[in-house]
Amino acid sequence: MRVSTSLLLVLGFAASAAATSTSGTAAFIEARAELGRLRATHHAEQSREAGEWVPFVKDVTLVTMEKQQVEEARFVVIVSAQRSASSSLAQGLSQQHDCIYNCNEFFGVRTNKQCRDFKHSGEGEAPLGRILLARDDLCEVGVHDDIGNPGKPATAAQECRHSCIVALKLFVGHGLRGQELEELLSHSQARVVVLERDPQERWCSLQEAEANNDWGTDPSHWKTATDSSRPPCLGEVPADLLEEHQGWYDEARRILSEHSISHIEVPFDAFARDSEAVIAKIWEFVEAH
Repeated sequence: MRVSTSLLLVLGFAASAAATSTSGTAAFIEARAELGRLRATHHAEQSREAGEWVPFVKDVTLVTMEKQQVEEARFVVIVSAQRSASSSLAQGLSQQHDCIYNCNEFFGVRTNKQCRDFKHSGEGEAPLGRILLARDDLCEVGVHDDIGNPGKPATAAQECRHSCIVALKLFVGHGLRGQELEELLSHSQARVVVLERDPQERWCSLQEAEANNDWGTDPSHWKTATDSSRPPCLGEVPADLLEEHQGWYDEARRILSEHSISHIEVPFDAFARDSEAVIAKIWEFVEAH
């Protein structure tokens, strides 16, 4: 079904009208959920028709759905892709509070030793069960000062035992699709951040990193650049990478829309402009929802 901009505007008006009608809340919830689903579909159609990537939002945006998580957060899922600043975001989020632990690519190969040790304790479980078990184990012993969690105090385990949060990055290459992805993103104790970068820029960054064996995640860590910037990349992003990128984000947003899950959309450029302000907004969202 093709979704027009005018239809989105009509549905948006209908949702507002439903809120004041006799049927009230029920009609509003239904209209709001349908509007969210259609927005995600509309964006996917725009991208495919243009034959190129189209940004979902221009600035940090709280996508508010009617369904609000009522349980305290246990883990934050950063839906993203390689070379999108997800490492900086996860580490920055962990530095917002002593009780947030950064497990990096929990479902991939790049995670710190303590998260990796507890990750194996949940082998045989579904991905959701594995992260919940690992989170409980990490909360029990605490995460010590390491590269992914700098400055964590020795007393963190005692202070955070019942309230700690694990932050993790989720990429398409981690293998969670379909039902497993749906269970993870829609869990009542999950908080979801969607961090997206222009796939052309991602591809350029990957090319530079592979050519120079330079996988620094912050401009100050780049070994080959002297002015905190890399040379422009003028090549065209490969079609398979673009298709994978769009399919990954489309699936995540479809799940969030269908389950009416509030989440935060973070464009890479907004994070690059002011990472501290963005992380503060994310932490406010995690605390409030």
